[in-house]
Order: sequence, then C-alpha cells, then structure tokens
Amino acid sequence: MRLNDERAAIVDGWGVDDAEAVLRAHGCRATGPRVAVMRALLRHGGPIDAAELTRLAQVEESTIHEATVYRTIGVLSDRGIVTHVHAGHGPSLVRLGGDHGLLAVCRDCGGIAQLPTEVVKTFVEQAHTAVGFTLEPGHFALEGVCAACAGDAA
Repeated sequence: MRLNDERAAIVDGWGVDDAEAVLRAHGCRATGPRVAVMRALLRHGGPIDAAELTRLAQVEESTIHEATVYRTIGVLSDRGIVTHVHAGHGPSLVRLGGDHGLLAVCRDCGGIAQLPTEVVKTFVEQAHTAVGFTLEPGHFALEGVCAACAGDAA
C-alpha cells in the first residue's frame, strides 16, 4: 500500500487540516495521538493496515506506538469515523467511514483496488435476482490476482 497523493487533500469533504474538528464533531477528545492518526488517515486517502497507519502517524507524532494506533482505531470505529475491512489472508484494513465500496485484494502482492460502484451495484442486483439474497458489500474484500501479477505469471 502506498500514499495516495491524488486523494490526499479531501476525503468525505474532510481536509487533512480538519482532523481535530472531525474528532470533536464526532464526540472524541482531540488528543495528540488521535489527531496524528486522523491526519494520517486523511492524508493517505484510502484503505490502510494498522502497521502502515502507524508509520504515517509517526510523521505527525514520532513517538506514537502501534498499540496506541489500534486503540485509536477502536475509538474512531465506535464513533463511525472509520470502518474496517477484512482483506483476505492479510491484516484488516481501516478506511474512513463514508467509504463503503467493495475492495479487491491481490493475493500475490497485496495490492488493493476499489471496484467501480456501478459494477458492485449490478453484482448486488444480479445476486438478488438469482437467489433472493441482498448482499451488503464493504466489510469483506474480494481476493484475486491483480493485472500486474497476472502478467508476471504469464
């Protein structure tokens, strides 16, 4: 996973500089570690695992520990600021709460892709028509092989 510079400025209308206000608006104390984690999430702009989030939060606050990041993720999750996604056999990912799209995770390189909304919507509708079951994608990622890894195997 890497920093997504294109989406770094604003996610869900929140800018990186709004981290403290976002926390307070959701009933959270804006402690230094929480602000650092929130700024790292906003700067990254997409799904991220706790280890990488810790590394990015350490840019804001160099002494932050991974255990603190996990506790902060728990608080942010309880408040609906973030959600988590089970990503195949790898670590769970964290993403901003308004981001509910379906993810695909490459089983070879760990790369992550967000599936287009219309593709997911069509899939959910077709599944409902076929078996009468309404899927609620977003909590689990689909696993497969990305184009780059598939090309390497050929």
